[in-house]
Order: sequence, then structure tokens, then C-alpha cells
Amino acid sequence: MTQQIPDKLIFENKKYYLNDYLLDGYFREFPKKTPKAEILCTGLWRGYIATFKIKNKELIIHEIESLIDIDFNTKSWRDEIFPNNKFEWYSGLIRIDDFRGEFDREPENGIFEYLQIEEGNLIQKRIFNYDELQKFKKEQYEYFLLSDEIEKVYDLWRNNNENRIINKENINKIIFENIMHYTRKVYVD
Repeated sequence: MTQQIPDKLIFENKKYYLNDYLLDGYFREFPKKTPKAEILCTGLWRGYIATFKIKNKELIIHEIESLIDIDFNTKSWRDEIFPNNKFEWYSGLIRIDDFRGEFDREPENGIFEYLQIEEGNLIQKRIFNYDELQKFKKEQYEYFLLSDEIEKVYDLWRNNNENRIINKENINKIIFENIMHYTRKVYVD
């Protein structure tokens, strides 16, 4: 599979390439707002590239562009889709540390940095060593299973599991392994 062009985040004057697509859930909920790419590229199946900024403790959509020709010229959609620029719809954890690599690896010698965002507001920057991160993820997962959020994830899996190949036990294992991606609310202090 072709590696996808990542979205970007600018935080404290540093550019981070993200391994998550923060707008995916938004466009699943509001499909008519999805930017229309005039040309498809194997490295950009979602059809757009987004750049975010943390400015005045708010998650801002700085730019959202789609390709318009084979010379990689782009069209901006920001003012049309997000005229207020603040991405109030988003809540979750955004990983920004240097250990991410392209698959968000977690080496035992790593220091892991996440930005906690709630409704487009930067709540805090969280920093973990390996053991602290594993403990946080386990606790976060346990609370997540008790939350209202879990049903949205189960529904997503049910809708994409027509043959019922994946059972609830397997879904929970996938959720546990990807809890930092699935969770939209931080339950653990």
C-alpha cells in the first residue's frame, strides 16, 4: 500500500506530521462537506491534506486543500468548509513526539507526548515514559469500555463487519491496542 501524505500540525513553532487524520470522523458524520478532489492520487486516497495549528490554546484548521491537477496544484477549502477556523468538533489525543515514526511505535526507551484536545481547546500537553504510557492506556481502556463512546466504536465495527468475522472479543482487543486513537475523552488524570 502506498504511504499516504500526512496531515500536519504546527505547535509551538514546530511542524509535526500526524499519523491520524483528525478530520475523518467529521467527514463521516458530514459527508456532504468532504472536499471534492479533482484528481486522485495513490498517496492521497482521502482526497485532501489538512494543516492544523494550536493558536491561543485552540485547535485551528489552518488549511485544507485538495489536488486539482497532476502538477500537484491545490485548491483551498478552509473558508468554505470551516469559515470559523476553530475545529470545535474535535476531541481526543494527538501524538506529537519524535518516537512516532510512521506507525506510532512505542519503544521502551521512548518519551511520548500527546496534546489533549476537548472541543477544539488545548487542555494540556501530556508526557509519558514507556511504563507511564502503558498504565495510562490500560486505565483509559477500562474507563472507555464503561463509557457511551464505546457504542459508537462498536457501531463502526458492526457496519464494516457484514460477515461477522470479527467478534466483540476481537474488537475489544483492537480497541485496547489502539485506545489512544479511539478515545475522544480523557478519563484518566
